[in-house]
Amino acid sequence: MSDKELETLALRRKAFFIIANDSREYERDIIPNDQFIQKLKFRAVDIFTFVERKWCHAISTPPNSWLRANDNIAILKTPTYEQWLKDIGKKTRNMIRKAEKSGIVTAVAEPDERLAVGIWEIYNETPIRQDRGFSHYGIKLEIVKKDVLSNRNRTYIVAYLNNELVGFITLVHGDQIAIISQILSLQKHWDKAVNNALVAKTVEYCASQNIPWIMYGRMGNHPSLDSFKQNNGFSRFELTRYYIPITRKGMMIARLRLHEELKDRLPQSIKYKLIPVYNWISRVRTRMMMYLKLK
Repeated sequence: MSDKELETLALRRKAFFIIANDSREYERDIIPNDQFIQKLKFRAVDIFTFVERKWCHAISTPPNSWLRANDNIAILKTPTYEQWLKDIGKKTRNMIRKAEKSGIVTAVAEPDERLAVGIWEIYNETPIRQDRGFSHYGIKLEIVKKDVLSNRNRTYIVAYLNNELVGFITLVHGDQIAIISQILSLQKHWDKAVNNALVAKTVEYCASQNIPWIMYGRMGNHPSLDSFKQNNGFSRFELTRYYIPITRKGMMIARLRLHEELKDRLPQSIKYKLIPVYNWISRVRTRMMMYLKLK
């Protein structure tokens, strides 16, 4: 890994130690060498973590000093669009037809100011999405414009209704993969199956560009979203997340398992039961913040 690649290094402080990862870890293969480890020491990193992209590149002989943890992603090996339509269930095919009959038109969009304004309007439609606080609500138009116009290795799949942007997917390109980093639509048009139409257009686009894999986040963090992913052909892919202790403190943290996220250590049955509690806390926090801004 070169110094330029260190520009995508993300540092996160947890209590009294620093854990780092590459923000593009799903987009490219990462195999840290001794030189890279030394550079992390200079940045006061205690633990470095990354995922093995073994759906396309497996690490043959990882060092024993690398700690391992189970992780997963939702992934689709891109078929032809016609094959994908055959593989998904009848209910999902009907949802796609419903979107078409409702007047939803999908396309690949240029990253221009019109797109930025449309995305900004979707962000600011509602402070609550999927029963929890929505972090992009209240974002300024200038910030959205800057992000969209930067066009960093992304493609925008969009949905229009009577020339109004009603939904979009931000598709991030990586080595042999396209990643759905965001999919949003106007809640007032959710009865028109906008998100199904967007996923269909994304599969069609990736198939036409010979992109072999499409990734859509993780599985197991939201039951209804997991169901949506499965209905659209995505399946859970088990992979390995590695943790490399860099410092003596990092080694101690690793022995005590303090580097692990609590939510990832919980059994799935317990995690699902806690989701409504988390959502309630998130909604209350969001409404409190909105109230304080109005005062």
